[in-house]
Amino acid sequence: MIFGFHYIWLLFKHKKMTLRQKQSVFLHNIAKLILFAFENGYELTGGELHRTTDQQLLYFEGYELLKTGSNLHLKRVTPKSKTMNSDHLIRMAIDLNVFINNEYRTDKEAFEKLHKYWKSLHSKNYSGYQWGWDFNHFGMKI
Repeated sequence: MIFGFHYIWLLFKHKKMTLRQKQSVFLHNIAKLILFAFENGYELTGGELHRTTDQQLLYFEGYELLKTGSNLHLKRVTPKSKTMNSDHLIRMAIDLNVFINNEYRTDKEAFEKLHKYWKSLHSKNYSGYQWGWDFNHFGMKI
């Protein structure tokens, strides 16, 4: 089993992989990140992994879809994404909710150790920490 994963990683390194194979490498690295986080005193809950194009459009344009009874309404909000080209659309990004001492954290300092470890796992890994916002976002470029 380990040999099989190592073979897939080598293919990714040489850019001969399918998207599905790249998604497997990404998720394997996410598993390592999750274990690292728990071993270092963090608690995590899952956020978004896959995002539909419709959801991305709502985030990008700055809308929330609300339901009142049987009616649907769009509510204008602050945009939650700066792009329509999110790696969430192809399952190559995930948002992780971080808790330290039972406290939900969104500040940059809480993510520094996770970011450094994530970057060490693969040369194509990136995180929102690099942008200075969206700290809980972990992705892999294809």
